[in-house]
Amino acid sequence: MGRGNRRLTFKRLSLVAFFIFGIWWWNCLPEPLFNRPYSTVTEAEDGQLLGARIAADEQWRFPPADSIPWRFKRCIVLFEDANFYYHPGFDPLAIFRALRQNWRAGGIVSGGSTISMQCIRLARGNPPRTYWEKVTEILRAMRLELAYSKEEILALYCSQAPFGGNVVGLEAAAWRYFGLAPHQLSWSECAALAVLPNAPGIIHPGRNRDQFRVKRNRLLAKIIDEQEMDSLSYRLSLMEPLPAQPYPLPDIAHHLSQYQAKLKPQSRLKSSLNAQWQRRVQELTDLHLNKWRGNQVHNAAALVMDLKDGSIKAYVGNSSNRKVDGSAYNMLLEPRSTGSLLKPILYADAMAQGQLSPSSIIPDIPTRFGDFTPSNFDQRYRGATRTSEALQKSLNVPAARVLRDMGVAIFLHRLQAYGLKDLNSDPNHYGLSLILGGAEVNAEQLAHMYRRWIWAMQERKADTVYDILGRPKSYGPIPNSDPAAIYASLNIMEGLNRPSAWKQWNNRMAWKTGTSYGFRDAWAIGTNGRWLVICWTGNANYEGRPGVIGVETSAPLLFQIMDFLPRAKFFESPFDWQYQKVICAESGFQAGAHCTFKDTIYGAKAPLKNCSYCQAIFLNSKGLRIHRDCQAEELIDTSWMILSPAMAWYAQRSEANYNVPPPWDPNCNSISEANLEFIYPEHFEVVQRTRDFEGKLGKIILEAGHRFGEAEVFWYADDVYLGMTRLRHRLEVALDAGTHQLLIMDEQGNIARSKIKVVE
Repeated sequence: MGRGNRRLTFKRLSLVAFFIFGIWWWNCLPEPLFNRPYSTVTEAEDGQLLGARIAADEQWRFPPADSIPWRFKRCIVLFEDANFYYHPGFDPLAIFRALRQNWRAGGIVSGGSTISMQCIRLARGNPPRTYWEKVTEILRAMRLELAYSKEEILALYCSQAPFGGNVVGLEAAAWRYFGLAPHQLSWSECAALAVLPNAPGIIHPGRNRDQFRVKRNRLLAKIIDEQEMDSLSYRLSLMEPLPAQPYPLPDIAHHLSQYQAKLKPQSRLKSSLNAQWQRRVQELTDLHLNKWRGNQVHNAAALVMDLKDGSIKAYVGNSSNRKVDGSAYNMLLEPRSTGSLLKPILYADAMAQGQLSPSSIIPDIPTRFGDFTPSNFDQRYRGATRTSEALQKSLNVPAARVLRDMGVAIFLHRLQAYGLKDLNSDPNHYGLSLILGGAEVNAEQLAHMYRRWIWAMQERKADTVYDILGRPKSYGPIPNSDPAAIYASLNIMEGLNRPSAWKQWNNRMAWKTGTSYGFRDAWAIGTNGRWLVICWTGNANYEGRPGVIGVETSAPLLFQIMDFLPRAKFFESPFDWQYQKVICAESGFQAGAHCTFKDTIYGAKAPLKNCSYCQAIFLNSKGLRIHRDCQAEELIDTSWMILSPAMAWYAQRSEANYNVPPPWDPNCNSISEANLEFIYPEHFEVVQRTRDFEGKLGKIILEAGHRFGEAEVFWYADDVYLGMTRLRHRLEVALDAGTHQLLIMDEQGNIARSKIKVVE
């Protein structure tokens, strides 16, 4: 082969080699540059650290920050790479100086690495130091300079550099060694951290303190030489102590951090929480639990929401004491029985439909709906109670009757539209128990439901909501409702009887409590017009405890939190939605011709039901009832509110101020009026006889009501006499399987009939 051919071949091989080298060099950076697991970091709305969870490799390594504080940036550049902003990735003078030092020492004592080269070394997992490795670092560093800006390279290095022990990156180091955010560090603290990546072992408490101090002070001297600080600051910086034992990281929002680590690991969450409010609400919750721990009540939760945008300002999932039973559970996310928390929505919807007004009376008598028999918490019946009283006293029987008249399916659909997406079963699954706590929903969902309900009062249609992890939640459009009805319900809620310690608290707040069956859940929710607070108390393991009721257990915590929050303006009356109505003052329904006492209210747009209780009656001169056709010297034409026999019987025995109509004149009597009626079975019921432990069939309970309490009632089944009752008309009977005709009769000959089917 001739010399010319050899030269041509050499050129070709050189070009190929250069081409291969170019391809390698262009693709020499790892992809991604850093493939390390990160810690999960939770921040407040102002960027303050609320908590963090260690990375999967047991390192405290925060996700890269957006920027590096100016002080630390000057410190790290002066200490590690003074020409950082001027070289192309490597510093020839530094390389020459390192080679000379290594030749004189007979080994590698200096690498001459720039920050860019160190960044490459960290990205490649700190391979063994050799001259060949140094060459590749230089080449890769030059490629890095093309791919990233100087500021980006510096940010990468500061987020991945070792700072001793299992601390990686500036942010983790600032919190671990000084308990501060990086931007809060002083010159001395920045200098102390800046010298660590070069020799991370010197941070060990109790060792290398002199060496550590010398390095820091030498760097401080460079800073004053560069005129970055004044002489006084320099002298004060020299006096600052070195970091000692690492600080524990903040854990202000423990259950939120746990929730984030589970669903969004390795993320940096800038939450909507207010750090100061979070600390205070957690403190109040812990103090609240201490008062109930003697009753074996171990868990509580609280949430504060801004009604303006739905953002959550405080998020306390449980006790901060990790030794407490069940403290690991985030009770804000655990579905629990709603108790009576849905009643304000039910009554507002009923008023919006014209079914009720705030002063309408609702039957409060023993009631049975198939196998469901609701009872009031105090085990009392008032015969008739007004809507406002039923809501303020959280009576169960009136609420169940209102829901029956409205329809479970309709109300369930409304709740789902307001945001209770967890209520995804068939209406028959819940039945009328839905309004008494027969459904389980978590606290966060309840808070969003109440907010959307209030927004419906303010005629807002669009709603963009983000959950506590910043994820968009689609609840759909806010359902149409009547603002006047919602405002009326909120006004009723404002009149609830407050806990004894808060009766003199002069701030306006609409609030409601709830208690689940078996004293397992105690709820309290309230709003002052801007802030919505919801509190829960109980046991995570569903163990019920005596006295765990909303007004006693959770309401005090609600008032304490609301008292801490900034004052707000209460809701304004929706005047444009309020319509004038003339109602019967006695019944609370639309006044009729026979309503003697009337009142004017401003309420929902829908027409109100007509009063069916006030009737025309006639009295003689003795004040006894007579027929219009009866011959009497004087006929007094008047009207009277006449309740059903069962309502009248219980109303007379309660605090209700109800006057029964006068008795009939014996000479002008009528047995056509219903003075007697069945309470159970009201019409036709199918009932199954139960068996005891010995296999014996149990009896069936029949109940009736009489308008006049002293009357005697005689009971019959299939024309067979069963017995007589007086005062309280309740009878236990043993009926065989099959259909039975029931009849009751009083001594005046008034009768009532019903039917029951007994199955075994």
